[in-house]
Amino acid sequence: MPPMRTTFYLAVDDAEIARWRTLDPDLEPHRLVLGEHYWIVLSYLRLRDAGVDVALDNRIPAEGPVLFYAGDKRRALDAYRRAGSRALLVSVRSDRHPVGFADVEVVQNASSADARHAFHVPHWPQPGLVARDPARGDRPRTLLYPGTPQNLHPGFRDRAWQDFLADRGLVMQTHVADGDVAPAYQDLAAVDLMLAARPSGARLVRNKPAWKLFNAWLAGVPALLGPESGYRELREGPLDFIEVDGPAAAMAAIDRLLADPALYAAMADNGRRRGAAFSNEATVARWRRLIDDVLLPRARQQQLRPTPAWRRRWRDVGARLRRTVQGKG
Repeated sequence: MPPMRTTFYLAVDDAEIARWRTLDPDLEPHRLVLGEHYWIVLSYLRLRDAGVDVALDNRIPAEGPVLFYAGDKRRALDAYRRAGSRALLVSVRSDRHPVGFADVEVVQNASSADARHAFHVPHWPQPGLVARDPARGDRPRTLLYPGTPQNLHPGFRDRAWQDFLADRGLVMQTHVADGDVAPAYQDLAAVDLMLAARPSGARLVRNKPAWKLFNAWLAGVPALLGPESGYRELREGPLDFIEVDGPAAAMAAIDRLLADPALYAAMADNGRRRGAAFSNEATVARWRRLIDDVLLPRARQQQLRPTPAWRRRWRDVGARLRRTVQGKG
């Protein structure tokens, strides 16, 4: 049987597809802004450069696995129907709702996977990541919140938190996008602590990735993180991160680290060790296993026995009903 190519589908025009194909993500990480940029474009680039037989296209091929971003599900399905394709439709869910008509889904948290229909692949690490400068020593001075203001616990804007930082000679920075330009998430050279704690009502968010955690690990930066399932499912020991649910817990954690430089150094060393499992090379290996062991075999089955249109419609209706019921619960 002839080999099948795996296609990453992006709903843009020919000129934009051509620009994305030439991107060097480590030199131009600012061009990666949206979920489809990371999950579709970056996945294509990393796998292509690793020698995997992949394509990036705005057309649906006749066969093979076709991966599309869940936010583009309607355009992907329309293109699939127009093409009369027998490809295997693979939705990359990210933090969106399940896509019922998809044959397979790629999810970013292990808790969302079932190893039958939904398969876990971690988010790619931040392209062009610059690790913390070890010459900064083992006393934290600069904290970074790498996110948007609405996703930070409001207590970190209170005067008590500002006074706490000032009393200890600490500075807190944030990464905020300017229009269509992504923040410089990649440069952690002068960052000593990563802080990410959502507002209280957002605890145990189940569809968010542990991206901030393993970027911090790879950069050798200890992390103070909120009580989210994506972080908790990766936790193996107390050095992985310190869980904080607001400013009071963060203050206590920072005072511990200020009083115990050896604890800070141990967390940084542990993070560099744990981060190896989330490097580009490790993530490429996970994608290879998914493509070789799941997607290509199922794509060959799909070529021989394509899924009827009525079955896709019913699966999609079922997914919507489940969301409705869960939302009411």
